[in-house]
Amino acid sequence: MSEAPRYPQDNEVNVEWKPLHIAIVILSVLVIWPLFYCATDFTKNFTNKLLSVAGLNIDIIGVVIASLKTPFYGFFHDGGKIEITRAIVEKRYFQFGMWFIALGFFLQALGTLL
Repeated sequence: MSEAPRYPQDNEVNVEWKPLHIAIVILSVLVIWPLFYCATDFTKNFTNKLLSVAGLNIDIIGVVIASLKTPFYGFFHDGGKIEITRAIVEKRYFQFGMWFIALGFFLQALGTLL
């Protein structure tokens, strides 16, 4: 049978990086940058393309970070304290991911406007 869930300490509540999250980040870097290097004419509009591609890559990483969730620890009679702790941790990662996305959009806009 399964054993009873163990109540985690506040510092033990973290988001889970699943293999899919890691694969998306690694594949985006390993596919985008070699293609950028091979397909870019370094004499024309290099800065624009670099900013746009960097912004897109940062967007992908930001989306992955914003989508991270904490695992389900079980049902406890704690008045919802564990759920509040989970929500705080998820909110922090969501906001960090959104800042990454905003930075990526900013770089893309610079690449387009310059």
